[in-house]
Amino acid sequence: MNTNSFTKNMRLKSNKELKTILKKKNDYTQEAIQAVIWEMENRNLIDKSDVLYKNTFKENNQIDTDEKNLDNNENPSKELILPVLYSKRAIQGFTIFFTTIFGAVLLMYNLKEMNKLKERNQVLIFGIVFTILSAILLNYLPKMIFTTLLFNLIGYAVLIEFFWKNNIEKELEYAKKEVWKPLTISIIILLLLLFLQLLPQILGM
Repeated sequence: MNTNSFTKNMRLKSNKELKTILKKKNDYTQEAIQAVIWEMENRNLIDKSDVLYKNTFKENNQIDTDEKNLDNNENPSKELILPVLYSKRAIQGFTIFFTTIFGAVLLMYNLKEMNKLKERNQVLIFGIVFTILSAILLNYLPKMIFTTLLFNLIGYAVLIEFFWKNNIEKELEYAKKEVWKPLTISIIILLLLLFLQLLPQILGM
């Protein structure tokens, strides 16, 4: 099997992402495009008779000589093909300041991007079950911020120490995905839950 320094990242890409990279081949290095072609061949998405395959390296001579000599870690095109994932810190923040299910959703996105759907479902089940159990236990424990924080820290530890470590390569390079969208949604959900909790009191006034 043919491989190069970009093969690992290309294996994480969806079929649609691989096709998009190939169509925009001028934005990437020759080595990156070669990894795309090998991966598409492995998935039977392309063969040597395809026009796109034949035209792939027509513009290779336009690549700047200095760019060819750059190490892969310094190549400015490399960032463009890294998987875009939520960081551990993002998952930590959502788990601790909201609840475990919020952190689980971010990790589920990462696993979906890496085509690990079975593991993604496992994280979903854990997030739901742990959140429900936490809510039940908190009803019987002293209502303290520390107690809630402790449950959230346990949830975070399981998400990262078990699910992340077992399903995402330790040395995997990735671009950090922005958290503004999930943060906005999370705040809206919390405000809605708070409103529903206070609604009986509002109606009783």
